Amino acid sequence: MRAAVVALSALSATALASHSPSSSHRRSLPKRSSSYSLTTHAVGQDFFDLFDFATGSDNGGIAVCEFATGGGSSGAARYHELTWRCCTMITDVDSSTAWSNDLVQVKDGRAHIRVSSEGSGSTRQAVKLTSKNQYSEGLYIWDVERMPQVCGAWPAIWSSGADWPNQGEIDIVEYVSHQSMNSFSVHTGPGCWAGSSGYTGTEMLATSFALDCDADATASQGCGFRTTRNNTAGIGANFGEGGVYAMEWSSDGIKAWFFARDSIPSDITEKNPDPSSWATPDMYVAASSCDPSTYFGPQTFVVNTNLCGTWPNGVWSTDNSYAGQSEGSCAATTGFATCEEYVQSRGEDFKHAYWRIASFSIYN
Repeated sequence: MRAAVVALSALSATALASHSPSSSHRRSLPKRSSSYSLTTHAVGQDFFDLFDFATGSDNGGIAVCEFATGGGSSGAARYHELTWRCCTMITDVDSSTAWSNDLVQVKDGRAHIRVSSEGSGSTRQAVKLTSKNQYSEGLYIWDVERMPQVCGAWPAIWSSGADWPNQGEIDIVEYVSHQSMNSFSVHTGPGCWAGSSGYTGTEMLATSFALDCDADATASQGCGFRTTRNNTAGIGANFGEGGVYAMEWSSDGIKAWFFARDSIPSDITEKNPDPSSWATPDMYVAASSCDPSTYFGPQTFVVNTNLCGTWPNGVWSTDNSYAGQSEGSCAATTGFATCEEYVQSRGEDFKHAYWRIASFSIYN
C-alpha cells in the first residue's frame, strides 16, 4: 500500500473494542492431509479482535510521501513529517469512535469496515486496522465478499515489516477508484528480483525495472503484477460477490492468488488447502532470486481505505481501462476536476466505500 503509486512516475505504465455480541469464532483444527494446519479462522467480532485501530491523518506511508515530495528525513520521522502532504482526505479514528460512528460493524457474522459518508469537510473518517501479531511463513486466506467501489478510494489489504522497505511489504489487495483488476506487489530493499515466469499477472512497470522489487530502484513501486481478469478487485469483484485472496510465504518464495466466488478451490472451502494443486498464481516472487528469509521480516497485516493520494490523484483524469475501469475517467464521471474536491463535496457517494469480510484464515 505504501508504494503502489503510478501516475507521477515515468517508470510506470501506469487498522480495539468489543461492541456487539456475535456468533463468530476463531478455532484451531488438527493437521489435515495437506501440509498446512489451520491455526486461526476469524469471522465477525473475532476478526476485529485480531487488530488494533491505528489513528492519524494518513495511510500513505513512508514511500508514497517520499516519492511525492522528493525526499526528506528518514524512518519514522520521515513518515510523520511527510504524510500530511500526500494523502490528506481521511482521518483514521480509534476503536471507540469507529464503533460509535458505525464505521465498523458485525452483520450476519461478517466484518464491515467503511468510510464516513456524512456531510462534507476537509477529511472523512476512516478505519485503519493493523494486526496485533506479526506473521512470517504460512498461508493467509482472506474471504472478501465486498470491497470499496467509488472514485478516489484507495483500498488495500497488505503487510509490512517494521523496517520498511528492508523487511519487505506484500500487497494482497490493492486498486483505486473503479478499477476491476487487482494489483499484487512486493517491495523490498536492494537485491530482490521476481522471476520472469511462474505467474499469470502482468508486470506493472513497462521498463527494465519491471521485475526489480527494490523500492528505491523503482520509485517506491517494487515489483507489481496486475491480474489479467476484470473480476479480481472493486466493482468487478463485487459483481460476483467477491472471492478469496490467498498469499503463501514459504521456502519457495512469495505467491498470491485471487479466486472468484464461483471458482474457489474445494480444498479452501474444506479448510484443507493445498496450494500445489491450485492454478498458476497471479504473483510469484521466487526464493531463487529473492529469498524471503533475507528480504522479509515479521509482517504486520493492514486493512485500510485511503481517499485520494498519489495513485488516485495521478490517474484521476485517466480512463484506467488498462486496469478494468470501464466507466471512463473519474474526472469525467464525477464532474470534479480533482479527487479532493469530489471527496469533500459528495459524501453520499462514499456509502459505496466499504468492506464486507467473511473471514481471515491463517495456516501454518
